[in-house]
Amino acid sequence: MKKALVLAVLYCLVFPYAASAEKVGGGDITFSPKNASVVIFSHEKHVNEKGLKCTGCHYQIFQMAQGSYKMDMSRINKGDFCGKCHNGEKSFDVKDQKNCGRCHH
Repeated sequence: MKKALVLAVLYCLVFPYAASAEKVGGGDITFSPKNASVVIFSHEKHVNEKGLKCTGCHYQIFQMAQGSYKMDMSRINKGDFCGKCHNGEKSFDVKDQKNCGRCHH
């Protein structure tokens, strides 16, 4: 009985950290643009691999609710949304057609 109680307490202490390590923030977000392949945005890649902070995008570039904005490539190419960083200076340029496959799958 004592062993089961200790295991239960350890589980309650460790599980929240293990669960949060699986995904960052909103996890992956799938966009299905008209006339283009699907785009899967990875919070994990942008936060953990690239070291970006949530506040670098949220409320400045994006709202927190998915679908609260209308994105399209013409606006992205003008520097809105993803184009704010993917401009060839901060990150790869979305205007360069050789980069399409980096987002669209």
